[in-house]
Amino acid sequence: MHASVGRHGPRLDFGDALQEGWRAFSRSPGPFVGFPLVVVALQFLIQPLQSQISNGGVASSDPLDWILYLIGLTANLLLNLWCAIGLVRGAGSAIQGGHPSLGQLMRWDGEVFGRLLRAWLLLAAVVLVPLIGLLLLVGGPLALLGFYADQLVPFSRTLVEVLGLSLAVVFALLLGVLLLGVIYLAINQSFLTQIVLFERAGSRTALQRGRSLVDPSWLMVLLLMLIAGLLMLLGLLACLVGAFVAWPLVVCIATAAYRQLVLASGDADPLPPHPSP
Repeated sequence: MHASVGRHGPRLDFGDALQEGWRAFSRSPGPFVGFPLVVVALQFLIQPLQSQISNGGVASSDPLDWILYLIGLTANLLLNLWCAIGLVRGAGSAIQGGHPSLGQLMRWDGEVFGRLLRAWLLLAAVVLVPLIGLLLLVGGPLALLGFYADQLVPFSRTLVEVLGLSLAVVFALLLGVLLLGVIYLAINQSFLTQIVLFERAGSRTALQRGRSLVDPSWLMVLLLMLIAGLLMLLGLLACLVGAFVAWPLVVCIATAAYRQLVLASGDADPLPPHPSP
């Protein structure tokens, strides 16, 4: 491992992370590919619940269809979180030299699941609260101005146009700032699942830990995430079958990068040691 600690904090060597992630995936490719297959199969079984709200492009008016849709949506979220925890757990074991089985990946851990769910909900709130505030404080008046423009024109067309243009510019600028904030958060929370699982951190602590861990190497983590996204895209293009390889591989790479950053910052190895045979 070539990561080092400098005066600006730890730096990520994504080349090492890619190699270590690939080695980890190679230790148990069958279980790593099999678990996402199981999850996708379960999601396919509940898909009819979510298809009830639309018939030929027309939204259903039956409340029961919407209840079933919400149940299906919730089930999909739970399955995705279950898969994320299992893959990260398996990646940590494989990086430490283990050969995780499908049963180990599928093992349910309600405590970790609850912490991860709360962390993701908190992260969603961090994004949604300013977005809703922007829509209410700027988007609302802009929409009302556009709706009642014809009634206001007799007073002063120039005033209406200037006010509308000013609101539109402010809205665009603030939306752009918010988008940059979302991108920043998306990168510095790249290891949220790893932090929750291996450091047993609560939701607020996990978000703060993600920021302190990633910020010194933010650009390198951004590059790593772009490479991971490219791997996922290539997997999807390979008749979708490759996605079941790319998905766990990306998780192994991300977990290797997370471990590298933790060790480079001077903290103890966060991954549990693999028991000796």
